Amino acid sequence: MATRESIEAIAPPPSHTPGHVFTIVLGLLGWVVVLAFPALGILPKDPPAGMLSVTLFILVILGARALAFRLVEGSVLSLDSAYYVAAALCVGSLEAGRLVALALTLDASARLALARRRGKVATDGPFAELAYVLYFGGMSGGLLVGCGVLFGADKIVGHIVPPAEVAWRVVAVATSLLLAHYAIQGARLRLLGQSWSTYLRQLAIPGIIAEASLMPIGVVLVLLYDPEQPLGFVLLSLTYLLINFVFARLSRASHELQGRVHELEILNATARRLGSSLQLEELVEAVARETTKAIPEAEAVALVHRRAGRDSELVIDGFDRSADKFFRQAMEAGEGAAGSVMKSGQPRRIDDLAQSDVAGGAHGMRSWLGVPLFMYGECEGVVAVQSTRAGAFRAEHQRLLESLALQIAAALQNAHLYELAMVDGLTGLFVRRYFDARIDEEIERSRRYTSPFSVIMMDVDDFKKLNDTYGHLVGDRVLKAIANVVKEQMRGVDTAARYGGEEIAMILPRTEMVGAYNLAERIREAIAELRITTDEDPPKALAVTASLGIAAYPESKAASGEDLVRRADRALYRAKKTGKNRVELFWSDESGPARLVEVP
Repeated sequence: MATRESIEAIAPPPSHTPGHVFTIVLGLLGWVVVLAFPALGILPKDPPAGMLSVTLFILVILGARALAFRLVEGSVLSLDSAYYVAAALCVGSLEAGRLVALALTLDASARLALARRRGKVATDGPFAELAYVLYFGGMSGGLLVGCGVLFGADKIVGHIVPPAEVAWRVVAVATSLLLAHYAIQGARLRLLGQSWSTYLRQLAIPGIIAEASLMPIGVVLVLLYDPEQPLGFVLLSLTYLLINFVFARLSRASHELQGRVHELEILNATARRLGSSLQLEELVEAVARETTKAIPEAEAVALVHRRAGRDSELVIDGFDRSADKFFRQAMEAGEGAAGSVMKSGQPRRIDDLAQSDVAGGAHGMRSWLGVPLFMYGECEGVVAVQSTRAGAFRAEHQRLLESLALQIAAALQNAHLYELAMVDGLTGLFVRRYFDARIDEEIERSRRYTSPFSVIMMDVDDFKKLNDTYGHLVGDRVLKAIANVVKEQMRGVDTAARYGGEEIAMILPRTEMVGAYNLAERIREAIAELRITTDEDPPKALAVTASLGIAAYPESKAASGEDLVRRADRALYRAKKTGKNRVELFWSDESGPARLVEVP
């Protein structure tokens, strides 16, 4: 019979749903038919079957259940219906119903216990588990009793009848049993949220065809059945189980092949996506989204790497899939599970962080899987996935993540090299041509997704005078200190570039004018608090200030990236003209708090 593999495979609805009530009612009705009806005289009792016969049927049914194979994700098919029907015609409908109910109850209990060991328990609690066990044993046994009685299975028990009569009774009992079972199963799953079309396509039709294909064996089983001479029955039963084994192996091989093909498709798509990302921030986002797409069990992704080059500090770029949010934080070498992966250069899978030797997962994370990223010939990073469910990741997830890591490492190394080529050697900020390319990209992104962004232009006040008075070495020291202030205040998605001389330009994605103004004010205040030491004897502590101008898109109505920079530059010019050490905004008309001073 085709069944759901285990209750945790079904998307869990709230406890005591109509689906679970329906399941329990069906299970109880089945058990009433199997146990209570004969005792009340509602159904005639079968002559007692021999212990050997009952034991053989139960063992074969349990063996077929153990060899169940996967149809689709979350469902399995065991080719055992032929034995249900054969049991009804060999030992009687009631006896067959009882042994089927017993066998399937044992099977359901074993599967539930195995699911618990793997940490895959139903979130609905004991109610759903009770429904699961009652249903598969009681419903199947009760249905078999009803179908057997309806089509006179008991009339040939212990009698020699023509093969044709055996054949049509097997066909009649099997047809009614399969149709009734799959109809009830479909109604149950429909109440639990699955569509009829999906159920028919993925489970019912393939299951009925596969079960019906083995019904001829059921006919032969009935014809060979002789409780006094069980050898023929046993040999045919072994052949039946061998057929189940072959089906199971073929199904496993097919799913493994499909899995490998799916992995190759994922790797191919990921390679194209990562290969198109040379900017580090875009690459981090691509890695997070492609990894969660490839491994749906991952609720969070962490990418441990260096900001640029081999000598920079380690950072963790994290992505929370449920909140669709990114975050960045510094990381000490050797810290946590990721640190152990970097140190050993080997993948590591942790089924339960609460029971491991590393600190427990943040935000309720239980499972952790990380693989190393090899760059420049050494382990220079880690890509890790996490889940709030214990034991969420398996060996195939590790294999796929290792394949993804090869592509991620290559893409990271390319992004680092690209970034180093685009970084100013003095300040560590991007160079002008990188800024020009980024602002054009941001304009296109803003137009496509209707998201605002802002540009800040900043100039160090009286920098020429400072250079002339204290020398270029002190001037370089000032620029480095100011660049550090800018980098400390900006987010990971922001871009800052040395636009020319002492001028710095910043791009703030998804940031309106008010947010840009708040950031600019923080930068201005931090710069005003700087004290730069001169090379004089005795050394002097210099205070420096900066002026900033802001223009927002599309609020400024700029036609292009160059036009937007020009408008931010006009706001900067006004800040210079109105006293320096201040932040000014560009307004597209005269409705702003201050009129724009035109550049002569």
